[in-house]
Amino acid sequence: MCGRWGILAAILMLLAGASQSWAQTAPPGPRTNIPTVNLPSQGPDASVPDLFNTPDDIDSDRKNAGNEADAVPNELCVIFPPAVDPNAPARFAADLDLELTRDFTMTGLGLRVFLMRIAEGAELDKVFDEAAADQRPLWVQKNFIYRTSVGDAPSQQYALQQIHADAASIQASGGAGVTIGLVDSGVDIGHESLRGASITAIDVVDGAAKVMPETHGTVIASILVGQGPLVGVAPKANLIAVRAFREVDAKIGAAESSSFLLSLGIETAVTNGAQIINLSLTGPQDKLVSQMVNEALMHKIGIVAAAGNEGPKARPAYPAAQDGVIAVTATDHKDQLYKRANQGDYISVAAPGVDILGAKPGGAYDFFSGTSMATGYVTGLAALLMASDTGLTVTELRKVVEGSAVDLGAPSRDPAFGAGRIDAASALKQLP
Repeated sequence: MCGRWGILAAILMLLAGASQSWAQTAPPGPRTNIPTVNLPSQGPDASVPDLFNTPDDIDSDRKNAGNEADAVPNELCVIFPPAVDPNAPARFAADLDLELTRDFTMTGLGLRVFLMRIAEGAELDKVFDEAAADQRPLWVQKNFIYRTSVGDAPSQQYALQQIHADAASIQASGGAGVTIGLVDSGVDIGHESLRGASITAIDVVDGAAKVMPETHGTVIASILVGQGPLVGVAPKANLIAVRAFREVDAKIGAAESSSFLLSLGIETAVTNGAQIINLSLTGPQDKLVSQMVNEALMHKIGIVAAAGNEGPKARPAYPAAQDGVIAVTATDHKDQLYKRANQGDYISVAAPGVDILGAKPGGAYDFFSGTSMATGYVTGLAALLMASDTGLTVTELRKVVEGSAVDLGAPSRDPAFGAGRIDAASALKQLP
């Protein structure tokens, strides 16, 4: 075991200095008026979809962290070293009565990632234990499930004004020249608020040439690069929209992915030139996903992830809690913390995430709440900063985002708000 991890460590050291599809044409569609409502006088507390709350009848992946987390019941992720014998994965699968279904190679590390299906009627835990004891792979893990989900109430389009990203000079830049990777569910690129944006849509779930429009991905895309009636933070940025989640409830926009598909989604964003990747999602602490995030960071790609909506006493959410990731919590129009947001020392910054107006498939609009919405605003700010300073490193990016934030809650950094709520105007002034 030590020898195999020694090899992997050596590979990581060698690559530590390394720097870092198909497009769809958006069809025309009917214009839909954006709903207008008044801000609630006592603060938001109704019931609009929060795409990152776990429904009461679904076990929380935060409660089930680690080996107890939900996993696809008949699949394993098996990771082999770069120089593996090409026939070794097939022999491994045959020896354990597994079926090879899909695979990909991590571009930077060269690790070979295989998705294998266990035989019908076989017991997952028993097969997993046998596979994990085998010395041929670097490691074997369950194919953990990642979820988007649902939550709170309506307001106006306050977010851009609140983070001071609505100034004409900022909108004129709009993140032009920067490529954002969005790993999520499908994006409706034909929506009127996305039709004029530069979006390349890729489906790694079904491999479809035309990506299925789904709610969660469409909402986040509109926050990032929205056009016209619904303006995004970085409307001129290029968006690589990778569908790595499959919608499981169209009404509320809940969607699920797995270790394999999420990792493949991040890999796809990396290989398609993403400079910053938005991960509005949470799941267990996962070796495969962690390794994929590390590879992206090694390519000097910024990673922004949702802090989670399981409440102040929840365990840290991943990949947000991973070193090097900008972990985002959510606030409302009064700079109050979102009531269901996770808390902890891993929180980097806060951003508007309550009662956010977003695009929905089919030309519709709705209000959404959750740390996933807030994550979109921080990713958009990162694109603005990278467009203004093309030499900005991942470390410098995080320093500017945190250093320019408006302090909220307890003085200085705290586990509720992190460094505070982001401020685009202040951040741009702090660029070297």
